[in-house]
Amino acid sequence: MDPRTFRFSAFLSTVVLDSGILLSHGPHQQRIVLDAPWEHLVRTLDGAPFDRAAFAALAPDAAAAPAVFRALTDRQLIVPDGTDEAAALRASFADRPESSGQDPAGASAGSWPVTRYGLPQRLTSAAAADRGPGERVRVLLVGGCVTQFTEEPLHALGHELGLDVRTEHMWPGPSAELARAIARSRPDVTVYQAGVQPFLTGLLDRAHALGDEERARTLGLMKNALTVAVRALAEALDGSLGLVHNFGPPALSPFGRFDFAEEFGLRRVVAELNAHVDRCVRRYANLMVVDEERLVARYGAPALFDDLVFPFGHHGGSVDPLDERPHQLPALGRALAGEYLACLRAHRAAGRIKLVVTDLDGTLWPGIAADDGFGWLDSDATSRWMHVGLHQALSVLKSRGVLLATSSKGDAHATLGVWEKADSRLLLTPDDFVLHRITWEAKSAAIADICARLGFAPEQVLFLDDNPVERAEVAAALPGLHVAGGPVHGFRELLLSHPALEGGRRTREAARRTETTRAMLRREELAADVDRDAFLRSLDVEVRVARAGEEHLDRVAELFNRTNQFTTTAWRTTPEELRRVLAEPDARLYTAHVSDRFADYGMTGACLVRGGEVAAFALSCRVIGLDVAVPFLVAAVRDWSGADSALLAGLGGRIAVTDRNTPARELFLNAGFTADGGEGRYVLTDPGRLPELSALPLKVVLGTAAGPGAP
Repeated sequence: MDPRTFRFSAFLSTVVLDSGILLSHGPHQQRIVLDAPWEHLVRTLDGAPFDRAAFAALAPDAAAAPAVFRALTDRQLIVPDGTDEAAALRASFADRPESSGQDPAGASAGSWPVTRYGLPQRLTSAAAADRGPGERVRVLLVGGCVTQFTEEPLHALGHELGLDVRTEHMWPGPSAELARAIARSRPDVTVYQAGVQPFLTGLLDRAHALGDEERARTLGLMKNALTVAVRALAEALDGSLGLVHNFGPPALSPFGRFDFAEEFGLRRVVAELNAHVDRCVRRYANLMVVDEERLVARYGAPALFDDLVFPFGHHGGSVDPLDERPHQLPALGRALAGEYLACLRAHRAAGRIKLVVTDLDGTLWPGIAADDGFGWLDSDATSRWMHVGLHQALSVLKSRGVLLATSSKGDAHATLGVWEKADSRLLLTPDDFVLHRITWEAKSAAIADICARLGFAPEQVLFLDDNPVERAEVAAALPGLHVAGGPVHGFRELLLSHPALEGGRRTREAARRTETTRAMLRREELAADVDRDAFLRSLDVEVRVARAGEEHLDRVAELFNRTNQFTTTAWRTTPEELRRVLAEPDARLYTAHVSDRFADYGMTGACLVRGGEVAAFALSCRVIGLDVAVPFLVAAVRDWSGADSALLAGLGGRIAVTDRNTPARELFLNAGFTADGGEGRYVLTDPGRLPELSALPLKVVLGTAAGPGAP
């Protein structure tokens, strides 16, 4: 139990509402609404010190007490007893860029260094009781009031994802102040929205009063300002994630239906600004674009933005024109908060789905293919285009490196035979899938077999089926496996928008993943009952080992982040971190490019030697069966040492055991290292124990790496 004592803030104000009690901290402009039964606790404890036990004893819902206490302390509505709040307040504002060092005590009447908008969070007892601590994620919001309106949705949506989101807001200012704020708060995510009103007003609100030449000049100035701002953000972040807003197009134009007739009409101005944002952000692997334009296309400008009521340059959320308070309707805040968290998940590759297993009859096409054929392709019915749209979405995932498989009830020969004859450019073919399980067995058994063949955990798999009974059977038998709910017409949106199905920036290696996985499966079939060395020699396996260059860092980071089986330490990294590591004098980063007579698998291995040890090693599951791990490791460490046995002696290695990396646990022992006191540590005591590469049943070439992730 926490022995400290606490008290409610001296700045606490309360208002009793019909449905609860509003608690606010005026100077920090923090507010929260609790259910009505919490009023008794607040009235009883306000003005006297108390500990956590006393708080819990008075709580109307004991299960909710920890989360409510945490929410109140986060907002500084509860502070440690003895806190000099006035001094802390002055120090806090003096350190905030938007206050410019202003002492709140000297502020003029009616002014304050911080301005906040947004509705208070309503934390119900039921929600609080269900709220565990979660993984803490710090979000720094740099922008106008629009970003403030995302704070409470971020807390709520984060909770649904198991995240404890903490937010801080600052208004845009000079680059030095932004850097200082990032250094102070050390956010996991920094959101940057250009200073909208000073940035856009001069162009958007006065567009009708300016000539084309003046509009073009102003647009150029705005682009220059964006370039400077994005560069400053990237430099300040030091590798952490930054999200940069682009600009949602207004619903109306000052040039009306003749916007097209203007050389620099509003549509062109917004399009050029957004293209410039893309170019600026694309240079930095740790930056992503928050695409307001895409949100407008998805949800509609009138539902999100206020230019049907307010001036173009205000660029706020949709408003209630009858409400005189600074207020925005919640749609934009929720949409942006969801986008911020989706970007974070996509960037981190958190919970990435690597395989989609789909039913066939009733899902990929209407009816039963073996009985009805593919005559439906000749119709123009809504259902035709719905199923074609699903095929297209799966094709998109295939290009991203997500594998596809089928699990369907029926006769495999009849179903595949009809499908192969369909011969339509609108449809996927059976060869677009790595495995088919078309039988009369339970689908959960078929999917479990597919997972075993491909080495995937259920958590890495998504299942699509139109039949709710089949979905329920699979969900019950395979806990953790993702099962898409709802009707078939909702599957396409799920596939194209879920962050777990986004593989980061596209690589050629990812686009060829289906081909290389099918080659792996064919290879495994041939390997049965064959002498291992003879089999490997028959494959003409070649491993090209090379030092990684700048152009390979995206792919190397992807390998370290995606690999869960053959990984020694499950290290997760970014291209920026790898770039810093490469600058260290004793660090070497190696890549392995693997091919055999079935396929060129591309860049499928990465090894980091740093500080006298093999700090990280990752190998794609598609080449594990080619026995290339030890040759790759040996070639890398020999190059690192310059073939100096004295330097090799004492080289360390480490295995951090996870629930998935069993294949990697013998790597160092197989390469001639010895265990070094337990805890997964190994040491190369005798360099002579390293295997001779020339004696292995494959070819190892040490040289220059190929292009970034591909042959």
